[in-house]
Amino acid sequence: MRVSHFNTFPYGGAATAAKRMHRQLLDVGVDSEFCFHRNDKGVETDSTYKQINFDEPKFGVLTGSVQRRLHKRRQKKIYQLHNDHLALRPPGVETFSMAELPNPTKLNWSNINSDVVHLHWVSFFADYPSFFSSIPTSVPLVWTLHDMNPFTGGCHYSNQCTQFRWGCGDCHQVVNSSLNDVSRSTFSTKQDSLKHRDIHVVTPSQWLSDLAQQSKIWPSETNFEVIRLGFDLDQFHPIPKMEAREQLGIDTDAVLIGFGAEAVNSERKGIRHLLNALRILESQSEIKTKSKIECLLFGSGKIVDTAGLPKLHQLGYVDSPAMQALIYSAADIVIVPSREDNQPQVGLEAMACETPVIGFDAGGIPEYVRDGKTGFVAELGNEVHLAERISHLADNRDLQILMGQAGRLMMEDEFEVGCQTQKYLELYQSATRRQLSRAAA
Repeated sequence: MRVSHFNTFPYGGAATAAKRMHRQLLDVGVDSEFCFHRNDKGVETDSTYKQINFDEPKFGVLTGSVQRRLHKRRQKKIYQLHNDHLALRPPGVETFSMAELPNPTKLNWSNINSDVVHLHWVSFFADYPSFFSSIPTSVPLVWTLHDMNPFTGGCHYSNQCTQFRWGCGDCHQVVNSSLNDVSRSTFSTKQDSLKHRDIHVVTPSQWLSDLAQQSKIWPSETNFEVIRLGFDLDQFHPIPKMEAREQLGIDTDAVLIGFGAEAVNSERKGIRHLLNALRILESQSEIKTKSKIECLLFGSGKIVDTAGLPKLHQLGYVDSPAMQALIYSAADIVIVPSREDNQPQVGLEAMACETPVIGFDAGGIPEYVRDGKTGFVAELGNEVHLAERISHLADNRDLQILMGQAGRLMMEDEFEVGCQTQKYLELYQSATRRQLSRAAA
């Protein structure tokens, strides 16, 4: 069996999960390749990776003038939608991506020729009309969702909006919103491009699956399945705490509170809530911990306003699993204060390293932060409650150890990469069988 994975970048959270799966498939003898479009960070790849580039559209001699006019008309519509609704969005807002790109992204299928196309995060990679039309309809599509974008009119997280259930429009995440704004156009384009396709949607969390099934974007016979993320538990494993701190150059016996994200200042990832909770811990005597607190942060960006905060150790962007395992092991508690999230890998990786996690009651977080067992769940957005949870766990080393051990056992039982790979192999096989039965009907 030949499987082609598609992800916009070879880095980032979605790529990390996709590459882990790709490597495991290779290990069990599957002919797997990882296709990406952009590698702005110069991430090292090997012969099983393929960078997909697209040529400028060429127009024939006889019909070229007509094709050129149609292409320019299409580009004008796309640029107009972007300029009217997206160009003036304020900085720092959540990602929003259109289904149509100015130039087509038609695959050269003869260079791919796979039995299964496995899509991951393909925003800013796939121009839906040309991309999907270049994949033969006889090839099943397995699509692992890492956020909500594949089934919305462009937002990657809807912030409680439910308009994706019927077609979007009047989007609160764009400027100059209207009934026929960019969200309605994007939703319609996605729906048209996926029509008649054999799609198998996979989500790591039940929360995301429940939302995905409410969208009208999918063809009527779309299959939905929950498959947990898989982790190499030999790579993410506990390291003695003081040894990890020594290797990181952190000389402290304080309780270390960990936080990590692709970008530390992401509003959705909730750093503001964590910092406010830490300020509450520093200022309110009835909540303040008996233990000395310090904070360990990693991700792109930097916290500049440190007034009223405990000492911050800011490590910058980290994409090495070995370094991440050191960070999780060095921390006593890891906080996942996302306001909306699928199944953030930071918390799972921390648990693999026997570090308990505190997270908000948001998205798929409570599916693995099992309150009172592998960590604590705080009320969404309630910074006082978050501070109380941190204080209670910070002052109870025995509970940290018990929760850390429970988290590691959960990871071994439910999130080991081999278990994930087996479930995907079964899905690939059932998807190809379903396609064969369709063709024979």
